[in-house]
Amino acid sequence: MEIGLLLHTRQIIRQEDAAKSFDQLWADAAQAEELGFDHIWVGDSVTVLDKARGDCLTTMAALAARTRKIKIGAVPMLPALRNPVLLAHALATVDVISQGRIILGVSVGPVRAYIQRQFAACGVPPHEKAGRLGECIEIMRRLWSERTVSYDGRYYKLSDVGILPHPAQKPGIPIWIAADRNENGFKRVGRLGDGWVTLAPRLERFTAARGKIDRYAQENGRAGKCPVSALYATFNIQTDGDRAKDEGWKWMERFFEQPREKLGHHFTIFGTADECVRLLSGYAAAGLTAIIARIASDDVGAQSSLLLNDIKPQLAR
Repeated sequence: MEIGLLLHTRQIIRQEDAAKSFDQLWADAAQAEELGFDHIWVGDSVTVLDKARGDCLTTMAALAARTRKIKIGAVPMLPALRNPVLLAHALATVDVISQGRIILGVSVGPVRAYIQRQFAACGVPPHEKAGRLGECIEIMRRLWSERTVSYDGRYYKLSDVGILPHPAQKPGIPIWIAADRNENGFKRVGRLGDGWVTLAPRLERFTAARGKIDRYAQENGRAGKCPVSALYATFNIQTDGDRAKDEGWKWMERFFEQPREKLGHHFTIFGTADECVRLLSGYAAAGLTAIIARIASDDVGAQSSLLLNDIKPQLAR
């Protein structure tokens, strides 16, 4: 069982002097590495001002230069916003800088108005984002492992194109694909994913989706090639479960600047360590291999200690 920490980056950009405020991010990353997290994660948004954050590729490169062993990922990353050749080149370069520590948690992006506007602003018709994601993954994988690539897709066409450097990881950077309800999403994970990212708030939903992904992987001749199941969840852990819920929701409302009733799409685990273990042990038995944790508390150190020292060992067993 691996546990990764989602680094909080939105509040950095909200500060008046953003040019000097990234020092806190470097400190958070160093603390996560020292505490023993398996990976750290940043988000990806470009034109969505109320969710503004620094460019994920630039930030990952800086994090790679400032850490030594922890893996570095972006989730949910939206590759279809970008040209696949340029994206493959940038990511390969960052992977070399990090000496092979990059992971991607990619997504089509939700069907919400602000996401649709973001794709349109980046020159991508929103109705093409799913198809472009699939082709983008195929192209990047080939560019990372082949000398030159020719590709004749619906959205992208290449003739004898190659990039250097190739990633440090062979045959390429791991790509985990987000999917929760959409059958086409599960098919995409089975056909193209090295792993699966989910917010499934109920065990039966997680189990059913994992079964579909395994079936689609087998149909595509990829049995066993998508072993990772990563749960993206928000945590607040206390000795008093009611206090955890109260503190967790207050933090969420302050961070997202929205009332609780508008935050129901987040999978929140607010309670005692024992309650957390009871909830997640079923997921672990059903194939969960990784957790991407947002910590809904200002005391990240104490919460991290509970996750890594009290919860992770029990889930690993």
